[in-house]
This record gives sequence, structure tokens and C-alpha cells, in this order.
Amino acid sequence: MIAGPILPPAGGISIHIYRLEQLLKDEFVFSFIDEASNTKQNVFNIRSLNLFSYIKLITQSDLFFIHSGNKYFKKLHILTGKLLRKNIIITLHGYGNERNPFYRKLDSFFFNLSDKIILVNNQIAPKLNLKPNKCEVKHAFLPPVMDKESPLPSYISDKIATAKKENKTIICGNASRLNTFNSEDLYGLDMCLVLSKSLHENHQLHLFVFIVTSLDEGSDKFEAAEKYIGDNNMQDYFLLLNQEISFVNLIAASDIVVRPTNTDGDALTIREGLFLGKTVIASDVVTRPEGTVLFKTRNNEDLKIKITSAINEVKLNTKSQTSNLISEDKKYYKDLFTEVMNNN
Repeated sequence: MIAGPILPPAGGISIHIYRLEQLLKDEFVFSFIDEASNTKQNVFNIRSLNLFSYIKLITQSDLFFIHSGNKYFKKLHILTGKLLRKNIIITLHGYGNERNPFYRKLDSFFFNLSDKIILVNNQIAPKLNLKPNKCEVKHAFLPPVMDKESPLPSYISDKIATAKKENKTIICGNASRLNTFNSEDLYGLDMCLVLSKSLHENHQLHLFVFIVTSLDEGSDKFEAAEKYIGDNNMQDYFLLLNQEISFVNLIAASDIVVRPTNTDGDALTIREGLFLGKTVIASDVVTRPEGTVLFKTRNNEDLKIKITSAINEVKLNTKSQTSNLISEDKKYYKDLFTEVMNNN
């Protein structure tokens, strides 16, 4: 049983859950407790408040694997699973710096009720008081299932093809939604707009494609960004879209991937870019995977310097890592599930 947001919409956690099922579907039977704001047919959504169905699903499971991004749902899942005497694993896909000491203690208490705690980076543990014997650090990236990825819409692929013929560098970025953090744009769309305008003014040929998956509570920010693009005549070189597309295929078609967030976990976008041999430029707000080009968080000038250098020196490394990563990840999760179930 997996609890967490289920596709669509696409986000780091929902993509991870999808790929995890695809990786292990030949050896395990999966059921889901969906936490996404939109409901799907034939998938139980916790927001339905159907307590009977919720308890029944957990009761029928052998292993309860929690990927929730909601602080309340995390605790509910752990408590329910514990009361029903289930084997529980939780993956912490991130943990904010803003949590006060009382809530850190409360979170630690609940997380320690799990049989195993997976941390997507080694910066999470110091923020909590977790039992070391229950913790493992394992990044959230799972290789994309390329043959199941949808092709890019023709108007996007055509625009990219035209840009490449014009010798433009293709840059891409994304946001699951237009949230703010510390009163700043969490995913850095504002920085990307300023960057692209500056690159154009400096005659750096490029096409910037930025995807926003969901406009939940962010439609005003999206409209403001559209206005900025229109007011500055950026339509020919900045493509802002609110659409569900295969971001993996967009990365594959791009030269540079940008991740200018002001807080982060273990970003799938970065690992996907590196996996596909792209130049990846990201804020230094957390420790990033080896091979990532870092810029100072929320520093427009440093981002511009790093992007300009990358445009001038883009060298793609297309060496495939697929077979090794798939076999290693499959073994890791099979061993993890077996260990937890055998210990209880």
C-alpha cells in the first residue's frame, strides 16, 4: 500500500511513486491511497473522508509505504498503520527549516513509529531526532520509463526544432505549482524571466521553456508572468506553459536544465537532467548531486554568469546509465521490503 499524491498532476513525489510501481510491478501488487487534490476513477482519495475504505485498504496490505507530502497525512498514516499493526516505511522527501522545536519533536515521535525511515538527503536527519538504526539515506530518483513517456505536443517540439535550426540553446525549467517560500518564488520562475530577458539583451540566442504543472493557488502569479512576457516582447524566446507534458522528454530535447529553487529536497528534475547527460544548473540551497553546476541561491547575477558560461560551453554526455540504475534500484527496494516484513 502506497500513500501519497498519485499522477496526475506531475510532481516529484507523484513521479517517484509511479516509477516505483513500474520498477516492481512484476513482483509486488500495489494499491494506493491518493492525496492529490484532483480525484481519479478507481483510486481511493483520502480527501473523500471515507474512513471505512481508508482503514479497509490499509488492513488488506502487507506493507504500508508512506510518501505523503502533507504533514497531517503523514501522522495519520503512521498512526493508523501502527494501530493496525502494519509494517511501515516512510520516505521523507524533504523537511523544511521553518518547523519550530515543538513540531520537530512531534514529527520525530511519529516518524520513529515507522519500521524504516528513508531520507532523500543527509540534510534531513540533523533537523529531527530520529533513531539511527531506522534511517537510511537514499535519493528519490528512479530512472524514467522512456517508452511510456508521452511525446511532446507538436507545437512544443516544432518550436524547439525551429529554435535549434536557428542555433539557439534550449533551456528548460519547471514548477509543480507557483508556491512561495520565505515570501519569495519557491521555484524561481521570476528569476528565469529576468534571466531570459537579460540573455536576449546580451544577444545570447536561446529558447527558454518553463512548465507549470498546476495553478492551484497560483493563477495570479502565472498571469503576472504572462504579462511580464508580453510587456517585454519575450514570446519568441520564452515559452511559459501550464500543461501536463512529459518533462523527461522536454529535458531530452533541451541543452540546459535550470533548478533555481529557494528550498528543495532531492530534486528529480536535477537527477533526470544528469541521467540524460544534460548541463544542470541549480541553486546551492541544499547539497546537489555530483555534476550539478551551482549558483548562489536567489542571486540573479550569479545565475546569469553560470548560464552564460554553460551556453558557451555546452557539452552533452549521452552515456547511458539505465541498465545499472534500474537493477540497483530494484534490488534496493526488494531487499528493503523483505527486511521490514521479516523483522515483524
